[in-house]
Amino acid sequence: MTSQPQFPRVHIAVSDCLRGTECRYNGGHAQDDFLNHDLAPYARFYPFCPEAPVLGTPRETIRIVNFDGDLRVRGTRTEQDVTEGIEDYNRKMIPKLLSQGMDGAVVKSRSPTCGMERIKFYRPTGEWFGSQDKMGQGLFTARLQKEAPWLAVEEEGRLKDAWLRENFVMHVFTQARWREFLQNQPDVKAFETFHRQHKFLLQSKSEAIFRQMGPVVAAAGKGDLKASLHTYEGLLHQALGEHSKRGAVINVLDHLFGFFKNELMVEEKAHYQETREEFRQGIVPMIAVIKVLQQFLRHYGSDYLAEQVFLNPYPAELALRSKVEAYR
Repeated sequence: MTSQPQFPRVHIAVSDCLRGTECRYNGGHAQDDFLNHDLAPYARFYPFCPEAPVLGTPRETIRIVNFDGDLRVRGTRTEQDVTEGIEDYNRKMIPKLLSQGMDGAVVKSRSPTCGMERIKFYRPTGEWFGSQDKMGQGLFTARLQKEAPWLAVEEEGRLKDAWLRENFVMHVFTQARWREFLQNQPDVKAFETFHRQHKFLLQSKSEAIFRQMGPVVAAAGKGDLKASLHTYEGLLHQALGEHSKRGAVINVLDHLFGFFKNELMVEEKAHYQETREEFRQGIVPMIAVIKVLQQFLRHYGSDYLAEQVFLNPYPAELALRSKVEAYR
């Protein structure tokens, strides 16, 4: 029998309007169902809004104006320059958030302060000529990612994509486990256990990075544990930053299957191979293959596999592996 998995509470910085706070330029909000209904039971949210504390609500809309590389934030109607106020908020809020141990952030799309990508940089004349003019990030998000490049950051719009959502949630829950692991002042044995339990999850992200992590763990008992943890953390962030590919995931599933293949009946082997092939073709979601492997685990047992985080990386209620589109 496998024990019920325990999950850490993830720390998520979030644009306040996505939480339902009426702080947008028009006095409204942009409440997001995934955050507030699906993820909320497992998260502690840390809201921020670079605009409302500086400009009030409701307020004139703003945009980023590019003066030969000097980005300024100006009102679209009055052209009032509010850059210093926005930047002052960013300088104070971002370190405050990071000091609370963030595992990820969800930012408001299309916002000149919070947008993650494709934010228009206008000319001083107020014009924007498509491909002729640069696009980039909102000022808050750009600064956040500069100060914490390892942090999982997504826009609420991008999280509607099942693949990006699954990768984001995998990232933040693994980061939360690492955060809590470090808080418990681990010794070498605990370090080895963390790595062992995350083996297949890490392999599903990047086999190459995973192979670099093993020697770091092995060296921890012979040298400076603190230095080893620091090196490992950098590799962990690299691995989590990779988006899972269907082929890499199938390789991991086949590794798990290999633990049972000598005990399985012909019918059981055929059932796995058929389900795995349907997953490869995008006919059934990954959870169908996981359920087959979990059935084998319950019947034949394996203490090593029972502790693998890959099988239960986040709460099943999120149902992220139940969508065919979650893997590419």
